[in-house]
Amino acid sequence: MSLHDGILWTEVDDSHWQGSSGLDLVGEVSWDDGYAVRSSDGEVSGQHRTLDSAKAQLEGWMRWLDSTGAV
Repeated sequence: MSLHDGILWTEVDDSHWQGSSGLDLVGEVSWDDGYAVRSSDGEVSGQHRTLDSAKAQLEGWMRWLDSTGAV
């Protein structure tokens, strides 16, 4: 995975969003009394009060992966 294409967020339904980079699904956010984020490989997960902060956690993790060449 890489942020070469950035992360495109798609609203699947009222409580579920998917983040993709190019053709790769990089993670998901879901709402259930808070926003839960989880990367597609399970390396990153978290709970947030806002959708933006949940998305930012995944985007920050992807930037870190790119900066370290861990992808």
